[in-house]
Amino acid sequence: MSDRIPPELEYADTDADPRRDRRNRRIRGVAWVVVAALIIGGGGSTILLMLFG
Repeated sequence: MSDRIPPELEYADTDADPRRDRRNRRIRGVAWVVVAALIIGGGGSTILLMLFG
């Protein structure tokens, strides 16, 4: 019997996985960019509608 740990069992749920952390950070960043774009785009169109009616 080998002492080698299979890759899918290498990290426990409580262990920090750098790939998962990096992915979560990237997803969070993209989500904030989307939220900001929606707010700016929606607000901008509302202001243009009020100005040019």
